[in-house]
Amino acid sequence: SRGLQSRWLAPVGAALREFTGRRGPVAVEQTILGLGISLLNAFMLRQAHPVQAEPASIQPPVEKPVLKTRGSIYALEPNKKWVQPSLAFVKYGVTMCLTAGLCFLWQPSFKTLRLVYTLIGAGLLLYRIYYYAYKEWMLYFIDLCFVNSILLIWSLWYCTEGQCSKEWLLAVYMMAQGPVAGATFPLQTPLTLHHPEAFESFFLHASPMWLSYAVRWRWTDALLQPTPSVGELVSAGLYKLYLPWSISYLSFLLLQPFLPDRLAGLETLMDGFIFPAATKTLRLQGKRKNYLSFAPTVMAATLAHALLSASGLLAAALAFQHHSVQVAWIACVVLGCLVSGFRFYHLCANPELEPAGFYKGFLHMILAWAVVLPTYFYAEMTAQDV
Repeated sequence: SRGLQSRWLAPVGAALREFTGRRGPVAVEQTILGLGISLLNAFMLRQAHPVQAEPASIQPPVEKPVLKTRGSIYALEPNKKWVQPSLAFVKYGVTMCLTAGLCFLWQPSFKTLRLVYTLIGAGLLLYRIYYYAYKEWMLYFIDLCFVNSILLIWSLWYCTEGQCSKEWLLAVYMMAQGPVAGATFPLQTPLTLHHPEAFESFFLHASPMWLSYAVRWRWTDALLQPTPSVGELVSAGLYKLYLPWSISYLSFLLLQPFLPDRLAGLETLMDGFIFPAATKTLRLQGKRKNYLSFAPTVMAATLAHALLSASGLLAAALAFQHHSVQVAWIACVVLGCLVSGFRFYHLCANPELEPAGFYKGFLHMILAWAVVLPTYFYAEMTAQDV
């Protein structure tokens, strides 16, 4: 545009210079006439070559808050943003250490432990409701881990004055100590602190067994005496809690395709394994048009879940018998989460790396049993920690 301006003003400048160098009426008339012609030429030149407006600068789109964008980066999806320094690491690191200290190291009253655990656990659950509402994952809350976490907090307040049966208390304990904690192995749950959703995933699975440790070895006389046998513990967890939940869960999964689209299209935790990375439309098609293959797949997945949960129930029953076994079981779970957490942050910093395969989680589970079983047999032979 600067070149066009020079071409437009050059004739006018020449006429003015000519006018300043002349004198007399004729010269003035000639100059005025020349100036008029020059202005006319300049006007015609501008019409032929209009000045182009400067293109408007494109403003970058305003980034929406992470929580309010369904397609935003999930907190447990490896990304370089998660390894950036933030106060979240400090906040959730302190929260984890506080919970572990109350359960393992210090000697608070039962009311103090109950209050602190409720504030932390319920607060994280409420945040997850907010987070999952935008992600359209609300049906994740019917999963066993969420159900047990809610029942555990509820039992801390309601089941202290004899309102609950011993079998019910044992069932809640067994779920928290066994299937919920043991799920960290196949799920490869990482110990992560960069985001409340990421930390809640670890806290939801690991902290119930910490609380169960405190209840088992500090308030045994008031809540869980005399010590039940391994068979009684497994039966309590299986019949009082797991089977009622499992039958209800399976019934809902089989009926979900026939519900209205709004409810039928919501994703469940089981969908993540049956329809990995599928959209809502593809999930609905898979459930409705291919129902004859979907239903057996759901039943097979539920059976696999039951077998893994039975393994967790047995580990919890063995841990209930001896203090050393419970410490070994807790250590295996936390160590597995630490390894998964290290791998997660390593992937965040190095996106070109391949994530760990599904088999890794089961390898960690086998290693955990390789620690728990010898510890249990040794404790039985030496009759320690009874």
